[in-house]
Amino acid sequence: MDRRNFFKIVGTASGGAVTGACGKQATEIIPLLVPEEEIVPGVESWRPAVCGECGAGCRMRARVMAAEREIDHEGGRVRQRIAAVKKLEGDPADPVSGGRLCARGHAALQGLYNPDRVRGPLKRSGRRGEGQFEPVSWEAALEAVAEAVAAQLSADPAKILFLSPPVAGTKAANVARFLEALGAPPARAVGFGDHAAELEASRRCFGWDGPPVYEIQDSTMALSIGADFLGSWLSPVLYSRRYGHMRQGRRGRRGRLVHAEARFSTTAWNADEWLPVLPGGELALALGIGRALLAELPAERVGKVPTPARRTFSQVDLQQAAESSGITAATMRAAAAELAAADAPVVIAGASMVRPNSADAVTAACAINLLLGNVGRPGGIRPPLSSGTGLEAHRPASAGWLERLAEARVVLLDRANPVYGTPSAAGALADSEVVVSFSPFLDDSSCLADFVLPDHSDLERGGILLPATAPARSLAATEPSFSPLHDSRATDEVLSSLAEALGRPFAALDARTALRRLGERVGTADDRGAAFASEALRQGGWSGSGQDLLPLASPRLDGLAAWGRPDGVLLQCYPSLQFGHGAGANRPWLQELPDPASSAMWGLPVELDPGTAERLGLTNGDPVVIESAHGSLRAPAYIHPAALPGVLSMALGQGHAHFGRYASGRGANPMRLVGPARDERTGATATGPVAVTLRKAAGEGGLIQFSHQDREAPPHRT
Repeated sequence: MDRRNFFKIVGTASGGAVTGACGKQATEIIPLLVPEEEIVPGVESWRPAVCGECGAGCRMRARVMAAEREIDHEGGRVRQRIAAVKKLEGDPADPVSGGRLCARGHAALQGLYNPDRVRGPLKRSGRRGEGQFEPVSWEAALEAVAEAVAAQLSADPAKILFLSPPVAGTKAANVARFLEALGAPPARAVGFGDHAAELEASRRCFGWDGPPVYEIQDSTMALSIGADFLGSWLSPVLYSRRYGHMRQGRRGRRGRLVHAEARFSTTAWNADEWLPVLPGGELALALGIGRALLAELPAERVGKVPTPARRTFSQVDLQQAAESSGITAATMRAAAAELAAADAPVVIAGASMVRPNSADAVTAACAINLLLGNVGRPGGIRPPLSSGTGLEAHRPASAGWLERLAEARVVLLDRANPVYGTPSAAGALADSEVVVSFSPFLDDSSCLADFVLPDHSDLERGGILLPATAPARSLAATEPSFSPLHDSRATDEVLSSLAEALGRPFAALDARTALRRLGERVGTADDRGAAFASEALRQGGWSGSGQDLLPLASPRLDGLAAWGRPDGVLLQCYPSLQFGHGAGANRPWLQELPDPASSAMWGLPVELDPGTAERLGLTNGDPVVIESAHGSLRAPAYIHPAALPGVLSMALGQGHAHFGRYASGRGANPMRLVGPARDERTGATATGPVAVTLRKAAGEGGLIQFSHQDREAPPHRT
């Protein structure tokens, strides 16, 4: 807050005084947008909010109460009265969350009040990567950035690269409008958490523009292939609720879950049966089960299967599929028999750990639902539901982002951290002429920026966010309820200012305008346009009835590529329950959240099987060094009783070089070992497997566990 605005607020606030430690006084003020008369000491107020911690798009309610903070004023420290967000909860009216909220959603509060937030625009003062910045005014920063962008527009606008999160909403729409006004290429995501394999599979199998909605709450037999839907895949809160109903929500009817994954994940813990497929063998497993299912189905049902699906699965060699997947042919036949016998079967297809062949693997798993004929049936799958706003079209894709980064001269980073997910991207980013970050924090990539123009916290900004998947037409929407704590600005506003300075203005879209247009189409006679928008913003979003079942397109299942398993010890990375792909590592609540498998806190170990541990003489907590062709790292070991022999698994989230006091220099980033591997069809960042060597290291491992004793002694797997 600058001096002028400070005294503007002072002049309109109530009387009274707040005393500082040095005896100085400042007029009692409320700097947030909550009206003063609504902030009564000791009385709570609940306001709508949107969770931006992942792409699930859950609606929240924020508990606001009167509070105080210390600020500098006229050379002294004084206490200032404010309206503070005390707690976050899920919104019961939200069809996605149903009033629930995951740990990352609760920890969004620590993103708002994090002491390491960038408090105003910064300009680089040292060499790139050192993290040395000095404060600069918004006017000076915007002028310098506008000059740099203008120079590149004159040279070659194709070499302007905008990297954004893989989510859809008003912010993504404004980014698209900004780039279109400049004549620059569309924004790109960095391939982390964008579910590119699921989107590609849905297009190829069903012709749908979005991932299928899995009706597991009404299913009697669910087979999950590669989707840790109770952990960190797609929409954990939604599918956890649906899983709970499947297991306990129907009197006398308990659904069965079989889960196939190369790691004993949270979903595997909860399944009736776990199929420990080899890393990269998910495609072979899906093809093998599909082939066995064809043999189980009666002739009249086989005749209704689309020809491309019937032809693809009929050509599969079941024994070869068993060898490639690590799952026996007998087990595949048993799973197929259960699916064929169930009255409401469903196959959940996903890629929690992205492989070079994940798009093909998810496509094959999705196509099993075509054999089951469960599209549009209770307990089966349904098409994605459009929000009706048209904002889905602006969701950034990841294809070709690394190649474009290598050629880009001006790079704009909107909460994208390419250096963490793909460490080799640091060189390309450092070679760019100008790098501008809109991140509220100095992360691994922002430290390479020339300017940091901090965005608001998600709790401070308004807009619309579309959920990654939803059981009904739905969106989360808010207007700013709280003034920013610091001198930050909404990225939409910054882009609009830059476009004006460049002489290429665009019509920015806000939540109220988008909702008013939606209301004119779907609202009732008495609730259209402005009234519809006001009510949606008051409630924190909107949800409507479903839409007609989309017609199925002819499946495109040709060219499903096999993928060979590397020899030797393998390493695979997976998104952690605490941090996802790493964005939540600067929240101390999440650092203190015990890992479900190892109960590790403030650091994540590498999981290995008991046989490998015995061969190397390792016990829990011993340090190990892991090396690949791309790099090396040191981490504590955790002997997982259910780890696949010769397969190391390590969670993403730790190992940031720069990410504030709670995450910098803590743990190791396993993506340093994976290298620039990609899903061959979508270009999404692959998280393994990669061939590595493993050896025991000297010294302490640094494993901090909530519980130092496992509940069961780890038996050896054979």
